[in-house]
Amino acid sequence: MTRTRSETEEFVTIIAPSTGDAMRQFKAQGLDRQGFAIAGRIGQHRFSLVDGPHAADPFPGQSLVAATFSRRVPV
Repeated sequence: MTRTRSETEEFVTIIAPSTGDAMRQFKAQGLDRQGFAIAGRIGQHRFSLVDGPHAADPFPGQSLVAATFSRRVPV
């Protein structure tokens, strides 16, 4: 009998002033030891925080990068 295990993907996004800052925080939080890996490109992002029908810029006037990391976890 073969057992299959269900998994889902978990994400962490770090928002920082630079790529270097984001990667230092990745290490500082121990995300590498927890099995997280980069999920896509790191780059300049524009952010929008949605609250019902309204949206706001949570970081007005700031130039920030976002780095998203993911890992597979059992359900």
